[in-house]
Amino acid sequence: MTKNKITPVGGEKISVLQFSFLLMTIVLATADVFLPAFVTREAGRDSWISVIIGTIISIIIVNVFLNLALKYPDKMFVDYSCDILGKPLGKLAGGVFLYYIFIITCIATRSLGEIFLIAFNPKTPIAIFIVTVILLVAYAVGKGVETISRMNEILLPLGLLILISITVLNFKELNFNYFLPILYDGIVPPLRGSILIQAWIIETIVILQLIPFVNDKKKIRSSVTASLVIIGAGLQMGVLIIALFGSATKSFILPALEFVRYANFGENFRGIDITIMSVWIGGAFVKISVFFFIFILGLARFLNIKSYKDLIIPGGVLLITYSMVFSRNIMEEMYFISFIKPFYSLCVVFLMPLLLLFISTLKKKLM
Repeated sequence: MTKNKITPVGGEKISVLQFSFLLMTIVLATADVFLPAFVTREAGRDSWISVIIGTIISIIIVNVFLNLALKYPDKMFVDYSCDILGKPLGKLAGGVFLYYIFIITCIATRSLGEIFLIAFNPKTPIAIFIVTVILLVAYAVGKGVETISRMNEILLPLGLLILISITVLNFKELNFNYFLPILYDGIVPPLRGSILIQAWIIETIVILQLIPFVNDKKKIRSSVTASLVIIGAGLQMGVLIIALFGSATKSFILPALEFVRYANFGENFRGIDITIMSVWIGGAFVKISVFFFIFILGLARFLNIKSYKDLIIPGGVLLITYSMVFSRNIMEEMYFISFIKPFYSLCVVFLMPLLLLFISTLKKKLM
């Protein structure tokens, strides 16, 4: 057995389909809820171009990381970074990557808490929602990644069906003139918007840490590319909100919720927006669960702790604490997501893996 090779907990394995579903869920579960407003502020009527550019850039970035990960298909980043750089520098790189996963998990947790506040009960302290969510997440993580993946197999198709249905119901109300004239303000605004798009899509790189659990690794590359294309299509459907509300989209905190509320389900269907938001919340729960699982599994490897389950409680407490102090309100969180996260993500999940891939290839040629 190769040193540091991951032995899936309890013999857990996930299929390529489950792996692909997780890739799609961790982006679409939160991106289509918040992202249209962000992109509209940067790209306006050309937001659809931002989605195309952002998706293409993301495919390139993710494939750089994938090339590195597939060189060590039975290990996590915290393991093979030490193989490539040696222990001191490898530990440092692994620690930086783990911190990135932790920050993204905190953002997702805080965002879910804000969704609860805005959509359901604004008077309840956000701490109540966050603590409740993390208690459920801790239970799911204790059951393992296979359980989370099976739950997602139900939620993702349901979520995609709802996304398509809402789009169809609102289609006759869409005014595509809101997208005209194309590139009136030049290419710079859609390029700025594409930075936000790729920052969200490249979160899929975190899921690549589950490669050791995938039962058919030969199909991983094709499944990742196909998943990213579907994610791009899903985000493009989210951008259609602009064709309904025009420039007013940028003023919404949850544009997807407004899009749902606008749909006409008939007089016999009331409160359907709450039901639909519940499905999206389920997707966000899956995202937090799988990210938290990867974080504490990687942390256990980083600290040489035998069982990741020993870190569920302390990790959960840390996640709750940091999620609550991460920002004072949703505006501060939105600022971080819009102006800091894109460049932070590029440094951690593109430039650092690119350097490791170069060093790994060079070492192989010199051996």
